[in-house]
Amino acid sequence: MIWIWLAVLLAAVVIEFITPTALVSIWFAAGALVALLLTVVQAPVWLQVIVFAVISILLLVIVRPISARYMRGNIVATNADRYIGEMGIVEKRITSQEWGIVKVSGACWSAVAYNCDAIEKGSRVKVIAIEGAKLLVTKVEK
Repeated sequence: MIWIWLAVLLAAVVIEFITPTALVSIWFAAGALVALLLTVVQAPVWLQVIVFAVISILLLVIVRPISARYMRGNIVATNADRYIGEMGIVEKRITSQEWGIVKVSGACWSAVAYNCDAIEKGSRVKVIAIEGAKLLVTKVEK
């Protein structure tokens, strides 16, 4: 049984190293390590399996959300959501497929039409949402 837990431990560590996102399988590596230690002290197999499962799930459920919050780090609050609901003027024609330019509260944004085919230059628009670096806008009738 020692070889099985060693294989699970090594597989989890290898998967952790080759995945681009952090903290994917480390929880199972920790569970396998504890099960491996139980094997060394000759604990029954059923206990090893239960301890592996409990340790892995507990770490996944409790520690992962906390560690994920600290690992984000590079998120910068922009307050861009304040533009949602604001009115703007189209500076460059917008379609649902092609980005245009909208001026909202003195700032120029890339924008795409939402639920309409095209919005011509000079039209009034309302910001519905922000998707990535562009505004989703809909035409406002005067």
